[in-house]
Amino acid sequence: MLVLSFQEALQENGCLDLLELQDASQHLSWKVASAHEVTFACYLAYKLDIRVQWQPFHPDLIASAPDATLSALACQVKLPLSIQIEGVMLTATCRDTGPDSTMTIQVGDRQN
Repeated sequence: MLVLSFQEALQENGCLDLLELQDASQHLSWKVASAHEVTFACYLAYKLDIRVQWQPFHPDLIASAPDATLSALACQVKLPLSIQIEGVMLTATCRDTGPDSTMTIQVGDRQN
């Protein structure tokens, strides 16, 4: 999935967005850059002296997507979630989604 490739490329190269990745890719060899599709696209963009900026999530996705799709995306990109447990707001991370769109989340050392 392209969203996962996008996130992976950013993490592997220590970049916050696509423009940073394009700048960082200038220091990579052809062979290293071509090992990952998003990194390679940024490498080529740099070599062609063009700047490409996009976000993998379309703005209408959240408004129009079913809950199952949103929960799957949240888990795939390890989206940090703010949830309330026993009156306290905590940060959690999605670990898995079930066939009925339920989410398994991790809060600290505790899984719910």
